[in-house]
Amino acid sequence: MKTTLDIDEAKLSRIMTLTGIRTKTAAIDFALDSTERAARLRKLLSGHLSAAQLRKAMDPAYDLAALRAREMPLKRRAGKPSTHAPR
Repeated sequence: MKTTLDIDEAKLSRIMTLTGIRTKTAAIDFALDSTERAARLRKLLSGHLSAAQLRKAMDPAYDLAALRAREMPLKRRAGKPSTHAPR
């Protein structure tokens, strides 16, 4: 959808620089997504959500175990002990 907007070019440029986003469209889409996420989190943390709204608050495809496995160092993923001292 094409829309004409008056956007602060300096702010848009700073967002693009900080995030590494290369196009204005992608930067605006990122800003909209970030704002929506922040608003949803505020609403979630305010405690005014029904059980149905709480279920919708998290992506059903979210897999914490898979996320942790991707972030785990390669040596530990292969079943080898970590060279880092335990905390």
